[in-house]
Amino acid sequence: MPSNTRVTLISNANQSRRAPLLLPSSSVYLDPQEKNSCRTRIIEAAQSKLRLKKKPTRIFVPGGHEPASRQDWERYCINDAEFLVSMGEEYVGSSEGENSRNNLEGKFQRQLALGTTTSTHDDGNNDEQSVCSMEVLADDVAELDQTALSQFETTARSLPGIIHVVAQPDLHPGTKFPIGAVFVSQGWIHPPLIGGDIGCGMAWYRCRLTRAQVQGDKGRKVAEKLRGLEGPWRTQEDCEAWLSADDCTNNDDDNATATYSAGAKWDAALGTIGAGNHFAELQVVEEALKSTETDDAAATAQVCPLYQDETLLLVHSGSRGLGSDILKTVTADGGQTSMRDDDPKAKAYMQQHDRACKWASRNRDLIALRFLACLEPGDEAWELGDSNAPAAAPPARIHAARESMQRRKVVDIWHNSMEKTAWPPQPPPPPSLHSLQDSPPAGNEVAYIHRKGAAPVYDPRTGQPLRVLPLPGSRATPTLIIHPLLTRENRWGLQNALSLAHGAGRAMSRAKAADYVRKKYRGQEDQLLRGDVVRSEPSSNKKKNKAAAGPEDVFGGTWVICEDKGLVWEEAPEAYKDVWEVGRDLVAKGVAERWGWCRAKVSYKIRNE
Repeated sequence: MPSNTRVTLISNANQSRRAPLLLPSSSVYLDPQEKNSCRTRIIEAAQSKLRLKKKPTRIFVPGGHEPASRQDWERYCINDAEFLVSMGEEYVGSSEGENSRNNLEGKFQRQLALGTTTSTHDDGNNDEQSVCSMEVLADDVAELDQTALSQFETTARSLPGIIHVVAQPDLHPGTKFPIGAVFVSQGWIHPPLIGGDIGCGMAWYRCRLTRAQVQGDKGRKVAEKLRGLEGPWRTQEDCEAWLSADDCTNNDDDNATATYSAGAKWDAALGTIGAGNHFAELQVVEEALKSTETDDAAATAQVCPLYQDETLLLVHSGSRGLGSDILKTVTADGGQTSMRDDDPKAKAYMQQHDRACKWASRNRDLIALRFLACLEPGDEAWELGDSNAPAAAPPARIHAARESMQRRKVVDIWHNSMEKTAWPPQPPPPPSLHSLQDSPPAGNEVAYIHRKGAAPVYDPRTGQPLRVLPLPGSRATPTLIIHPLLTRENRWGLQNALSLAHGAGRAMSRAKAADYVRKKYRGQEDQLLRGDVVRSEPSSNKKKNKAAAGPEDVFGGTWVICEDKGLVWEEAPEAYKDVWEVGRDLVAKGVAERWGWCRAKVSYKIRNE
């Protein structure tokens, strides 16, 4: 008999936290009444290994059973067993029996073949059941992170009201809930599912710089111009003018206001990018398919609005602390994570959520304005983006600058948000270039689409598919031009919950990436920042047409502005999945087409001014 038994400890509340533990195999330690029993050892080890705030009090096995007797411990304490440790909270997950997690990959394949799984949600009505359909858009489920799949499954089966869930091919683990996932609910909303950066998203803007002006060393000179973008923008009055809500009314019924301002505390960050994976990139369109102009409205929907060799600015940012504050407020009362949609607290949250989304969109617009003030000096429309501009500006001038920004905008989406929509999706209305509808296509019932790292596929004003979406890798890797599809085959978007992947998705945790990249480039750190060094990557997964003979290496050629060394390591391309494979999975599943790709010439993250 071996001297030790290998087990895995898992935080019940945050199942991405795991730690190995060796337990003595002697049968005397299986009696939970013994002083040094296996149960006692798990309790003592879990607090430090799983970084729990207090000593745990309960232990579960997958499926929800709580071992209590010696017979239970003899049954469950075997090599490779998993124990979920709780600080008193109930089991997080579905009660499925002892073998529920023994083969996660096989289980997911079976669920995909069946298409549905049933779970019971206890919300005070124990006979309430909902059938939840499950889709995984990755071509090879086995390639997905198993912790992320576990979070995905646990969330789908444990939260009330969930009726449909989609794992995008960029699925990766979050703190408690996965990123790159979509959860559709009825009757309930779940604010933590979309996280604290409410309204985080991406927007593309056209630039007048030519390819020649950003190539090679000229790209470095362009990068050097990008200064004064980190600090506060002008006065609070100017921020309120920029955030004025000219697309809503002062109607007491919907509690709309005349501004999306969140007050001086949060508005001070307006026009700034933020840390983490946020960025702004100056890109060149390397390939644009289907870019032939037409006067026919239906045909125009199938025309790429981007053109080869034109320059674009891609801005990725969110609500800069505002969203986190909203989430903290709504979950402060006993850590509430779920609310019935008719609860006054749910209505109040949705109003704050919608304001944060609008704030985040205006933030991206202002970031773009500040960039264009550096990149296209002398243009009167961008003067207010200059940090050295006069302090006072009439609201009309600020509104005019904002309108000029809209004319440069190609697309703007939120990938951390909650959307109330008709469900199931219906065929989109006939395309029209000139008419807008008041609501998306009618369905049978109302549902809430929770997107955490997933892009919407249609314009809610018209019900029409968005013509293009950006699908970025990370720094020095391509951004794909993706065209969403709403077809009979994908059930008008039900298959993918009206959502697509928002990027390549992390392949390494921040800590692992920082360690790996720092060691890989020791003594050559500047190679990560230079646009005139295209690193040879024989085994790189950032190659176009990798399956073909002689794939084209499209890695590198980007000047990077990031004066935070930690972010240089954490956000290196090696830390992310292959964006080409993510795009191929979406195409293979029939939910999107690839209409081209862009190469980043300047990538801006943070500069110490």
